[in-house]
Amino acid sequence: MTSPSPLVHLARCALLGTLLLLTACGDEEDPSPGDADDAGVQGRDAGRDGGMDAGGDAGTDAGPPIEVPSIPAQTVTLGGQTYVAYQRAGDTFRIVCQVPCPIEEPYIFARYEGFRAVKDDLLSLTGVDVVPKMTPVDIHLASDSVCGSPGNRAGAAFMNTTPEGPGPGSNVCLWELEASHVQPPSVPRPLTVENALARENQVLVAHEYAHVVFFLRHELSHEWFVRAISYRVGGEARSLCDATNELLAPTAWNLCQQHGLDYPHLAESVRRIDTLWSSGQGVEVLYPGVPLATSMYQYHRILDGLAGEDTFTGLTDAGELRPNQCGDSARFTPAGGIVSMYGGRVRWELPSGAVASELQVEPGSWRSGMVVPSGWSTFAGAHNYSFMPGEQPLQKPVRLTVRYEPSLMPAGASEASLTLYWKPDTSFAQEVPGAQVDAVTHTVSGSVSRLGRYIVAPR
Repeated sequence: MTSPSPLVHLARCALLGTLLLLTACGDEEDPSPGDADDAGVQGRDAGRDGGMDAGGDAGTDAGPPIEVPSIPAQTVTLGGQTYVAYQRAGDTFRIVCQVPCPIEEPYIFARYEGFRAVKDDLLSLTGVDVVPKMTPVDIHLASDSVCGSPGNRAGAAFMNTTPEGPGPGSNVCLWELEASHVQPPSVPRPLTVENALARENQVLVAHEYAHVVFFLRHELSHEWFVRAISYRVGGEARSLCDATNELLAPTAWNLCQQHGLDYPHLAESVRRIDTLWSSGQGVEVLYPGVPLATSMYQYHRILDGLAGEDTFTGLTDAGELRPNQCGDSARFTPAGGIVSMYGGRVRWELPSGAVASELQVEPGSWRSGMVVPSGWSTFAGAHNYSFMPGEQPLQKPVRLTVRYEPSLMPAGASEASLTLYWKPDTSFAQEVPGAQVDAVTHTVSGSVSRLGRYIVAPR
């Protein structure tokens, strides 16, 4: 991912200070695509961007105390430790606090009602609620045996798992107790009833709960999506085209600016993901005992249908999603010719007769790969392209050229060390004979005789 210009970075920090979203904007870290957002590998949101609501005391006006209704409570055991769980009948979430609970009950009651008041709005933006296997969604307000300490995280969301598979239940970690006594330059937010109820203070919990909506249904839990959703819930954005999203959820902003998509389209897109998943049409094997997850390529095509055009550039231009995660397709014809895929990152030079009849080439999963030397995993993962159907032989050799991103190479690595590999499904990767590196155009090319998985990696 390219670094923002100093001007954009200053603007981002200024807006972050206004929105009270981070404990410190100067050390904001961009998550690698497919890592922190990956609902299939870890089921966890690292929450570094997180929508941390670190300030904004809504209760500075002295007045009569605000009365909030009590929430039914019961003692539960989580991971062998005793907790008090607060939950109204029928709700998908509960607030849990490890015994002895360090937070006063009036704040817990208000925190419950604060999120409950915006949850319907949140679901109108996500289109669906969390899947039943992910309930209850346990909301943790302080460091405990489940969430641990925050470190540099603003929030986190992750699923419970057992040897039999995912669930039951999931977790949202907010660390609000720790946020109430942060040190400068961060601004503490006192644990007052007023703060717990304020709509602008629901950004982080909406953000993390929205992550859980993707769990199991989809192979990724999209950071750009949940950021945009949470800013709408908090009242800081009304359209995906708003400046808040331009700075903090640029993929959402690009989908609006380039392809005309907006919040109602996002809600519909998740409803369509849910339809595919619940009807058994997912394609990614992530966990035992649950339907296959939908792929990013399936989501790409859902967004295409809503936009009425290919959304590849909108999805990839911000660098929050890798091109090979989004997938691309092409049609090979017996006449041959030049076929460009992935925004020009992949190029096929087909002689006449390379295929006997028209052939639709579709992407396979980006999750399978090859063993690479230490430090090369990110590079190889980003330059891993699968071309289906399977390992379809071609009638004649064709020239395959793959453009690579030098900035993803480990420090000190030489481009001359790169080559092109073909990776069969059931055996080790094989170097493409005669593959050549062009360090000027940053491409690797070679003559290949079949489809399948091709990876740029070092010798």
